[in-house]
Amino acid sequence: MKSLFRLAAATCGLCLALTLGAPGETLKKRYTFDYNAATRSASEARAKSKARKQFLADFLESKFSRAIIESLAEEIDIALDPPDEFLTEFKITNTRYNDDETKIILTVEGDVNLPSMVSALVQNKVLSFGERPPRVMFIPSNRFDDPKAAKTLRALVYEQMRQAGLQSVAFEGVTEITSVQIKQSPNGLRMLAKQALQYGADYLIYIDPETDNRPASIGGHICDANFIYTVMRPNDNRILGEGVITTRGSANSGMVAFGKAMDEAAPLLITRAVGQLYQSIFADSDVIYDQKQLKNNIALTVYFKTSPQQTQAIIKALQAQNAYVTLGVGAVGDRMTVETAMDTLDLYNFFNDQTFEAGGAKFKAPVVGYGENTLEVEIVPLNGQPKKARATTPPARRTRPSNAGASGKPKAIVCNLKPSLRAPAFVQ
Repeated sequence: MKSLFRLAAATCGLCLALTLGAPGETLKKRYTFDYNAATRSASEARAKSKARKQFLADFLESKFSRAIIESLAEEIDIALDPPDEFLTEFKITNTRYNDDETKIILTVEGDVNLPSMVSALVQNKVLSFGERPPRVMFIPSNRFDDPKAAKTLRALVYEQMRQAGLQSVAFEGVTEITSVQIKQSPNGLRMLAKQALQYGADYLIYIDPETDNRPASIGGHICDANFIYTVMRPNDNRILGEGVITTRGSANSGMVAFGKAMDEAAPLLITRAVGQLYQSIFADSDVIYDQKQLKNNIALTVYFKTSPQQTQAIIKALQAQNAYVTLGVGAVGDRMTVETAMDTLDLYNFFNDQTFEAGGAKFKAPVVGYGENTLEVEIVPLNGQPKKARATTPPARRTRPSNAGASGKPKAIVCNLKPSLRAPAFVQ
């Protein structure tokens, strides 16, 4: 398997053809450029070149705000150069001129490879995944002929994610690894999701090989392999991307032949699977500038729950307010830390006004105590009263420090994964 360590130098052209096309997004646009009839060919060539660049710029603007594009124009231009690498298809469907032939009007249509584009922005530090990046788990199926090959492939995938600032979750603790046939059933999907969620993974990359390993007529072995990858969000059992890469390896033994087939598949497998992962995280995130946002860390205690679902309902309601919640241990009641742009007064009003629901029953969680960066609530029936006395006097509004001195130009684009899509915290 020494050749596995040369994967970084391998090229996508090594793959023996059949792969699923990279997912693209189709756009149709019309552009008008200056035209000189005296230099017809050169003028048309310049217009077509400008159309390709403008086409990609228009696509970017549909994904980011104009302010982001303008603020990071140079950084984005460098990351996405040359633009042809991110256009899986581009064609001019119609060409016409104005009456005096001083303008050329091009109608164009093309497909943009969004996973490759997002991957390039990540690799060039134009796009990042925030202070709390998503946790990603890599699970190989049990059909890998060599367990060491699965771990080596995982190391290559995780190196890509490390460079992007994502958190990796090891798969060695997973004991129920399914085949792709089981995965395609509803129960198989739930099993994969359950395994990933047990380790707090927000995303899952699952890879399953289908191999035909046989003796060659001239001696040795030939291995024809399909490497099927799936990108999944375990929180809601949703498949976000899939693909298959077909390769062939030959060697003196079946094991080495499989290793060579994987060597050839690995570069494209990593590019496609990790690219679709980046695209999925981008789609699931709030896109902001890389500017410091003022956050408060508030210790929250929840008293007198009657079921874990009640605490989960409170966590989900906080996540819907873009709060980041981590569970604590010890003491009476459920302890958790809430990182949020809201202050104690905001949370005081939030809990007193909010109605929650768990297991088909509605309940309230009025505030029964607070301090500096602390809040205590008590779960009561919809029309019930808390055992502790309500905190009837709201806390004072804290003065927020000024952010006026911060630089107006962002350093990068940040994708903050929406709290409601993160792997849920489990409450006992």
